[in-house]
Amino acid sequence: MNLAMDWTSMQSVFILLTAIIIARLPLCPARYHPTQLINNLCHAIANKVNNAQRSHQQQVIAGSLATFIMLCFILAIAVVIEFIVIESIIFELLLLLCLLQWEKISLPTVDLGTLEKQTIITQIQPRILRDLDQLSLLGLHKASIENLCLRNSYQWFAVIFWYSCLGIWPAIIYRVIQLMAHNWNCKLADNRHFGRPVGAVLQLLALPTHLILACTLRSLQRATSPLSNLIQQAKKWHHFGSGLLLSSFAYSLAIQLGGPRKYQGVMQRFSQLGHNQPAQREDIQRAQQKLTLAMVIWLCFITAIYVLIAIK
Repeated sequence: MNLAMDWTSMQSVFILLTAIIIARLPLCPARYHPTQLINNLCHAIANKVNNAQRSHQQQVIAGSLATFIMLCFILAIAVVIEFIVIESIIFELLLLLCLLQWEKISLPTVDLGTLEKQTIITQIQPRILRDLDQLSLLGLHKASIENLCLRNSYQWFAVIFWYSCLGIWPAIIYRVIQLMAHNWNCKLADNRHFGRPVGAVLQLLALPTHLILACTLRSLQRATSPLSNLIQQAKKWHHFGSGLLLSSFAYSLAIQLGGPRKYQGVMQRFSQLGHNQPAQREDIQRAQQKLTLAMVIWLCFITAIYVLIAIK
């Protein structure tokens, strides 16, 4: 067995596991995460080139050009960092730490009743686009679980997927596109046309992750729901991949997700997903536990694949 070849084969999984362990530690508040720099840059670009007075076609073209220029700019910065760092293992570890961002919600051990609404809103409002102030406590529980599922799929599982399959550069490209799509989300009226190009690219890139994670969560159900139910609900969702993921998560928790929500005061209709049981306070903790368990399953599977490759 060639030890040098073994190390080369196992280097990526070593970097991935190290980055995940460090990223899960509460070392950096969310507002100081490196991705905030890209968020600020996205807002600055949108303020400059997203002109509502232009035609819809011009807004789509502006969004496409902004996506391309932003992506090239971030990749150029990454090339400079790689040149400065020199060691590829350190470069990949640093970049993965910047790309990975695990979302969680901390609830007090004591049920605070109506005061709990503000506790939840304070935590999820910075990373969610929908209006939360008029939601009931049960509605906030549902919004929190949906946010945990989708954000961790986009910001964690998808980064792991692309890094494991193709390396650090596709992971960087994916994450930058995800950040642009979030900041220029076409659910908001101002970005309905400007954010459409990058949003379409994100859904395409995130589809494999959504499908695999949906299968993972479905395997964690106590009583497996018929696959036809999941597919039928996913087809009614605005994106099949995210619909299948949320439907699988809802069935896994035996609760209901989806339904109408407001963006900038405008009500948008979304189909119901999962069961009829409303989400409760304890379901938020269960959701976080299932996502963590899914992450462990993914890491075990990825590690096993790399070990098999190394021993061949």
